[in-house]
Amino acid sequence: MDFSVLISVYFKEKVEFLEKALDSILNNSLQPSQIILVKDGKLTKELDECIEIYCTKYSDLFTIVSLDANVGLGKALNAGLKHALYDIIARMDTDDICYQDRFKKQIEFLIKNPSISVIGTGIQEFNLIPGDLNQFRNLPVNSEDLLKFSKFRNPLNHPTVMFRKKAVIEAGSYQDMPLFEDYYLWVRMLHKGFKIANISEPLLHFRIGNNMIGRRSGWSYLKKELAFLSKIREINYINRKEFLVSGIVKLPLRILPKSILTFLYKKLLR
Repeated sequence: MDFSVLISVYFKEKVEFLEKALDSILNNSLQPSQIILVKDGKLTKELDECIEIYCTKYSDLFTIVSLDANVGLGKALNAGLKHALYDIIARMDTDDICYQDRFKKQIEFLIKNPSISVIGTGIQEFNLIPGDLNQFRNLPVNSEDLLKFSKFRNPLNHPTVMFRKKAVIEAGSYQDMPLFEDYYLWVRMLHKGFKIANISEPLLHFRIGNNMIGRRSGWSYLKKELAFLSKIREINYINRKEFLVSGIVKLPLRILPKSILTFLYKKLLR
């Protein structure tokens, strides 16, 4: 089955990370028929040169979408989505690494489960080298459990997902919701009756370096999170009680010292 891979890159990305991400796609046991790479604004010379090397070597595979200015992940992905040649699209981030059989297992799942619109997977987190932390993050598997889970936490590991383009577009695609673009999309899809699922095993090495915990804390993050919760309350995806519970639980998590938050993330928030 033909499918596309959708990636967005911006100027702060590291060339060595991008190379590892692209190599993991190209060396997969089931290779995509198209790789859509969105340049979200002007890139560094090194990133442009790296991309040019891959495009020259795999000229029939890459579709480059260049944006004049940095617009953020959601808008960049929407721009790339318009260039997808196939209905099945896999997401990928520029600093993660696919397991070799990731795409094969996800395609097989979608073929066997035509009612599922989005399929995610578990992740193995790493700092410098895949496997160096021996940490995993798995999410609920079936649609019913994920529907309940989504009221309080993101039900999918975004860089792992493979989705049906038609369903995503019908739900309104990615929209402007800073830091929560993907979560907001899954909520709207579930609200419209689309089904999502997860494969229980990890199929992606997920890089958690570069201050991931720090970027998920602080007043700025909390403000964006409350804006997201207010929005899904507005569309009646969560009720007043669920909104209040989420706010009460997440407020201390966002203002705790980084050391305590790191401990809680490892022990509880998985």
